[in-house]
Amino acid sequence: MTGLARLDGPETAAVSDQLVAVYQAAMSAAPFHETEVETGWFAEELAGEVGEPGFRCWVARDGDRVAGFAYGLPTPEVPAEGWYGLLRDAVGEGAGEWLEGQFAVVWIAVAPQWRGRGLGRQLLERLLAGAGAERAWLVTHDLDTPARALYRSLGFRELGRGPLGWHDAQRVVLAANLPPTSP
Repeated sequence: MTGLARLDGPETAAVSDQLVAVYQAAMSAAPFHETEVETGWFAEELAGEVGEPGFRCWVARDGDRVAGFAYGLPTPEVPAEGWYGLLRDAVGEGAGEWLEGQFAVVWIAVAPQWRGRGLGRQLLERLLAGAGAERAWLVTHDLDTPARALYRSLGFRELGRGPLGWHDAQRVVLAANLPPTSP
């Protein structure tokens, strides 16, 4: 591992093919079994998010290749329509407090050959350290995975559940208060 680096939107776009490759390697394996269809959706989502205000991405590099990443962005508003409407419904009372004006951890993935070395923790901790918000939230699979253990260890707790995944699959919404030094 040659190190970790913070990328802005244009820098992330320049290596987006590598993020897509890491995503596909991580998410096509058990227990997720995602297909090329979901990988394509991820690539489209990433392409749309790199231009959002406040977008930030941390990558772990193995030489000139990305071995893992974590990215997110602030959510100044959470609309009542579309996917965000489903998110609000899943969280229920307190959705505005936990979601609006806070930081969304959008994706985190580590290539299978680099798992178990603490890269996910390093990436997520760095992403959250400069979030500039009181709280962070994310949507994840309801599976007992190392990622879920990582989220618990960082203080994330369940806020709700809903049809928030690809193909309207059920997902869990987690959130955590960030340390006062984060903003």
